[in-house]
Amino acid sequence: MSFIPGGPGRAPFITRTGALILAIGIGIAGYQIGVRTGGASNASASGSIDLSRFNQVLQIVLDQHVGEKVDQQLVDGAIKGLVNALDDPYSVYLTTDEMQAMIDGLSGSFEGIGAVIETRTVAGDPCTTISLDCQLIVVSPIDGSPAAKADIRSGDRITAVDGNDLIGETVDTAIPYVRGAKGTTVVLTIVRGKSTPKDVSIVRDTVSVPAVQTKSLTTSAGEPVGYIRLSEFSQVASDQLHAALQKVVDAGTTRIVLDLRDNPGGYLSTALHIASEFIGDGLVYQEEDSHGNRSTTAAQPGGLATSSSIRLVVLVNGGSASASEILAGALQDRERAVLVGETTFGKGVVQTFMDIPGGYGLKLTIAKWLTPNGTWIHKVGITPEYLVAPAKAGSSKDPQLAKALDLLK
Repeated sequence: MSFIPGGPGRAPFITRTGALILAIGIGIAGYQIGVRTGGASNASASGSIDLSRFNQVLQIVLDQHVGEKVDQQLVDGAIKGLVNALDDPYSVYLTTDEMQAMIDGLSGSFEGIGAVIETRTVAGDPCTTISLDCQLIVVSPIDGSPAAKADIRSGDRITAVDGNDLIGETVDTAIPYVRGAKGTTVVLTIVRGKSTPKDVSIVRDTVSVPAVQTKSLTTSAGEPVGYIRLSEFSQVASDQLHAALQKVVDAGTTRIVLDLRDNPGGYLSTALHIASEFIGDGLVYQEEDSHGNRSTTAAQPGGLATSSSIRLVVLVNGGSASASEILAGALQDRERAVLVGETTFGKGVVQTFMDIPGGYGLKLTIAKWLTPNGTWIHKVGITPEYLVAPAKAGSSKDPQLAKALDLLK
């Protein structure tokens, strides 16, 4: 499967930045699951790379280091170092549990606290290893989750778990400290804005993530509007959206608001299916591999809302990443919808999951994805036609949604 995480990710799947739903899910931008590596020889695996220095150091360590050492741990550490040397926050060497946790997170239900997290520098750029400059950030809590009930908020910084700081960890290695069985408690040390750190105790629970939520709205002129919120691009998201969209179309409603705010991504195949509900034919996205070769992916036939008589406004913000950006970028470039809100996250790469012998996995960035017009949005994001600031804290108003309804009059 491919994921498009993350992104903060992406059957391709997009995620956000390595954005994960704690305990756990991903907003990813491009992944492939179940790709197995063969038993390649050292020569074929290394190509022209000279491994003599590595072998020499390994042998010296094995022969002369005083203290307990496990040969396999040395190899695992070397592999992690190799992948980390790519300086790519979306590529990582994973244990079986870490890889399965990511996959389970997109099944629609999991046990944990229910929050999307990512690593960001103080300046706001993606980063890999947690440090004083690279921080673990809450992108958004899931509605109704233990994290939401504990008042964990978007933008909160997690500095420690159960009293242990996270310096030197990555998103993937920090997750096991936070996830856990239903009914158990985890204590997160949270910093919000410039406030002093505070400990928040959260009782883990089963978190169900309905991918789609709907409601009926009206414009100020009284015209009916179908509102559809898509929270993630999970395995069930395309079927849920199709069912919701069918009700809107059957009711004769010709105005739709598609809300992608704080949607961290998911499966690339899901993004394609959903884009095809609104785009009848032609390009949805492009991909460019490591050799610069480009391929294109077109809309699938049979979409429910491809008619130009159905008007569409899409809501996005800085938490809209990966698969969300593929969908938003396609709808914008193909002039099928207008975007309202804030500039999106900016994750324009695709990852693949590969099974490694011994029960390990490799999540590796293998391609760029581009909008139909050939725009690479990585670290830039997608700018809406209508930039609208979000509601102020504590306000019940939603100026972004209000603008969408105004445009649909």
